[in-house]
Amino acid sequence: MKQEVSLSSAGQEQPESRQPLPRPASSRRTKDLYQPYETPTLIYEILRILAVLLLAVIARMRPRGRHHIPRQGPYIVAANHLAWTDIPLIPIYLPQKVVYMAKEEVFQGRLRWLARFLGAFPVRRGEGDRQALRAAETILKAGRVLVIFPEGTRSRTRTLARAHAGLGMIALRSGVPVLPVAIWGSEDLFKKFRPEIHIVYGEPLLFKPQGPKITREEIEEATERVMRSIAALLPPSYRGVYAEAPSQPPEASTAAANESAASAEERP
Repeated sequence: MKQEVSLSSAGQEQPESRQPLPRPASSRRTKDLYQPYETPTLIYEILRILAVLLLAVIARMRPRGRHHIPRQGPYIVAANHLAWTDIPLIPIYLPQKVVYMAKEEVFQGRLRWLARFLGAFPVRRGEGDRQALRAAETILKAGRVLVIFPEGTRSRTRTLARAHAGLGMIALRSGVPVLPVAIWGSEDLFKKFRPEIHIVYGEPLLFKPQGPKITREEIEEATERVMRSIAALLPPSYRGVYAEAPSQPPEASTAAANESAASAEERP
């Protein structure tokens, strides 16, 4: 499942047209989608151990920076996204169970049961999804760990793309640490014989609003800082748009970020 923080975007093209997530007739069902299923701890740990053992056979894992991982939640995991294999790999060394923010299309397909089982909730892409924002805040307030892929989708160029500014919004509103994570080599899993897969956990970042209202500039700055931290953990060839000095975001991303800032003013 691919994840996306589409509460606002920062310089990314709008996704192709698609059918919106059908709204169930029952409000109870709609509510359930935004209340992630919590996988039983025993089952989760068994699956995690099996995954570690399998990876030891089919790949050469190179985790680094594990001392940066918070001992307990809540916190946000923000990672680059190269392949679908990133989804199980990113949290494999985390001591806590995680919740994923996933694009709404996942909940329409045949694997929607898997998305629910893994503890995911939907987010509507290309628009301000306030319900997803509230779900993220509820998860973090409960002391859980939220995994976000700020780019919103897998990188077709295998390099960092411009992130959606919703990451900064959630970080500022929740006030919890953001753990930057860089992964590479995952794009070769199941394609090459025992590829090297690097997962690097960076130093957690903490963001606080400077005033009573979150501003557009604060959202953009927080998102940029997280992405620059991820880029610094990656080899130069993977850094993409974050390889150079920060530049002014396009008008489209500015307008989107402004919309997120407006929604922030309504926080309880």
